[in-house]
Amino acid sequence: MCSGLTTDLQQIDDVRRTAVIDRELSRLNVDIAALQETRLADNGTIREVSYTFYWQGKPLDQPRQYGVGFAVNMLVSFVEPPTAGTERLLTLRLSTPSGPVNILSAYAPTLCSTAEEKDKFYQTLEEAISRIPSTDGLYLLGDFNARVGADHEA
Repeated sequence: MCSGLTTDLQQIDDVRRTAVIDRELSRLNVDIAALQETRLADNGTIREVSYTFYWQGKPLDQPRQYGVGFAVNMLVSFVEPPTAGTERLLTLRLSTPSGPVNILSAYAPTLCSTAEEKDKFYQTLEEAISRIPSTDGLYLLGDFNARVGADHEA
């Protein structure tokens, strides 16, 4: 994890959280960052000083859980804003000089989630990937809540 980016964002108001992330990503010279656990409702866009934030979360009438998104440096001019997604999966498409590139931001269910939730997530992921033409570039980024080793209690 990058030093300085691990600030406990849960303690910062939603409105100010993007400003903190904007400043840190700018300091680290990041062009595009995939975001997970945004906990923002519905979907939308926020423009900060250096970055545009795109997110997808649960509907307004549901608890603020999960959520995915992207922070895109405003100097990146070949971005098509996301058009559809779920609270666990969002795709950003770039029209680059060398051809289209798709970046997926994913947030997988945790180990304690039901088998149905996990199956639904991986089915949705598989469908999203299958819709991307094989000639396009593809980057899959996210929090897959993976565990290594036998100790799952930690």
